[in-house]
Amino acid sequence: MTTGAERGQQLFADLLETMQRTTATMERLDAEQKNQCRIIEQAADKASQTAEDAAEAFASSKPRLMILTALCAAMLVCAGWLVGYWVGHHDGWASGDASGYRQAIASNAAASWANTKSGVMAKRLDEMGNLQPLAACNLPGFSIENGEKGSRWCVVAGKDGQFHGWALP
Repeated sequence: MTTGAERGQQLFADLLETMQRTTATMERLDAEQKNQCRIIEQAADKASQTAEDAAEAFASSKPRLMILTALCAAMLVCAGWLVGYWVGHHDGWASGDASGYRQAIASNAAASWANTKSGVMAKRLDEMGNLQPLAACNLPGFSIENGEKGSRWCVVAGKDGQFHGWALP
């Protein structure tokens, strides 16, 4: 059975992990879109160069063919730009929608915890200004002790001589 503080820590850890995954996904998608734009730009440059080469080859003897070739090249370049824009816009929209959905789920989980007895109690402690000192073990009579495996504990000596406390996040 977990306490409210442990459940809150778990929810916060889940939220942090979700945000890190979202950031990594957005960075990956950004890199992919930049790569797609670079490929489209290279294709457009290549098409433009091909059009220029064709124009030079046919300029002296076939002006009409040169005009048609230039128009076709321009249409190909424009089509490449439009396809690139559409692909980038579609990918960006889909990734933003997925990211927003994940954030909404994480926020919903945090809001659900806030409505539990532990969440209400944490809110009251925060309103009284006691939540931060309690979480940081910054209270009179309490001290921070190092436990096993690198864990830190907020402890106080009881009247019975025993130490009582909780693990710090």
